[in-house]
Amino acid sequence: MVETLGDPHQLAQVIANLLANACVHTPPEARVEVRVGTVRTGPDTGGTDRPGRSSATGALPPDVPACVVEIADDGPGLPADTARQVFERFYRGPSTGASGREPGSGLGLSIASTIAEAHRGRLELDTRPGAGATFRLLLPRSVGAGPATRP
Repeated sequence: MVETLGDPHQLAQVIANLLANACVHTPPEARVEVRVGTVRTGPDTGGTDRPGRSSATGALPPDVPACVVEIADDGPGLPADTARQVFERFYRGPSTGASGREPGSGLGLSIASTIAEAHRGRLELDTRPGAGATFRLLLPRSVGAGPATRP
């Protein structure tokens, strides 16, 4: 069992957004996997910066126990310039034609990233052209690390 503290409605919104994006932007022939587990943050597991990984928030400290949810596909991946922009408010990437639908408003990933940050976590993307994409939500496992409060 994997557990973390947080607002269940907000965290469900993050997961729903990531799944919706996978359905809209991944070609029908590509596989999409949902993975849930625990990790210690680092270059190979997530939470820290490295080439090919982007996030709207700074890196988490290395070696922090974290709960992780990954939405991963084996589709075409994203070029580096697009990957760096996906968390920006109102950014709408190039249409892939995967769903035949118009791209959204460009707010979903920005909101999801803000929710992750409010929970002292991080939403990130690992991708490169031809290598698929993995959106990763990392949340601290520590009981004392619940949602951040704002003054």
